Amino acid sequence: MTSIADELESVFDVIRQPVWAVDADHSVRYANPAAAEAMGYGRPADLLGTDGRPVTASGQPEAAGVPETAGRPGPVRGRGALTRVDGSLLPVEWTLVPLSRPGSDAALYVFLPLAEPAPAEPALAEPAPSGRCVRDEGSPFPLLAHRQVERQHQHARALQHTVQERIVRALLGLSLARQELGTAPARAIGLLHDVARDTEEALAGVREVTDALSPGALRAGGLPAALAALAGRCPVPMTVSGTLAGRLPRLVESHLYLLVAEAVERAVDNGRAGRVRVTADLGTSLVVTVVDDGAPPVGAADLAALAALTERAAALDGTLKVRHTPGTGTTVTAVVPL
Repeated sequence: MTSIADELESVFDVIRQPVWAVDADHSVRYANPAAAEAMGYGRPADLLGTDGRPVTASGQPEAAGVPETAGRPGPVRGRGALTRVDGSLLPVEWTLVPLSRPGSDAALYVFLPLAEPAPAEPALAEPAPSGRCVRDEGSPFPLLAHRQVERQHQHARALQHTVQERIVRALLGLSLARQELGTAPARAIGLLHDVARDTEEALAGVREVTDALSPGALRAGGLPAALAALAGRCPVPMTVSGTLAGRLPRLVESHLYLLVAEAVERAVDNGRAGRVRVTADLGTSLVVTVVDDGAPPVGAADLAALAALTERAAALDGTLKVRHTPGTGTTVTAVVPL
């Protein structure tokens, strides 16, 4: 019989969600690289043999035990925390999925790290006669733009908690099926392999859409983490710097991330930029700058993109300035009062 690690590593070693499998004694028998990174370990092997149960805020084990879940028809879900290697707690939502392995009560934990608490959102006043809401100090507050961002958060969480989770479980089932059908005709094994490959591609597509709606890095680490992740996905070299290090109100983080992402997209797709530099500096106001070395924004698509960026900055009572220097590139600067 193959080990838990042999069955799972080909599926979950490439999954970005922390995942590990435990036996009937709650001991970790397999962990993927994302789990090691989230927990602060250098490699997945360092987690083997540790207690895999989440804990409560008081440090007590969250799950009553793996064997009790083995006979249930579906997964068990809950909220708790994981104890990192430095002793700090990582808040998570967890799903416990029984593994149908003969002679064992193994189970698989799939974790979704929760965002650190962000500062409270600005208070909204009652709707003004014009149909818009105003801040307490009386400045315009475009409620529609904020509702759109909230809907994007909701859609992203639905994809994260339903579609992605089901695809991960499907990949697990396909992997176990291939193990069980090791002596089956080559055609049957080939079909399973093709289905598993298509499922992995579907999972990658769902994650791409989820990140476009509301990046996991933004929810978990705020604007600096989200911009760093954006730089990693950018098709041209992109650097991120600045003095902003902490969390901002969620709506502010969301609008500013989308503003930067849209500005970078415009620079690369329309301006044919070969390099992008982003800075986020926090002082009396938050100043976010996107500098590219591309062509000037003159076409209809450019003008529409810049209009959308202006509206997004205005949603935060901020301003947007665009400057192009021939031979140097375009600078987009958003200033948001905090």
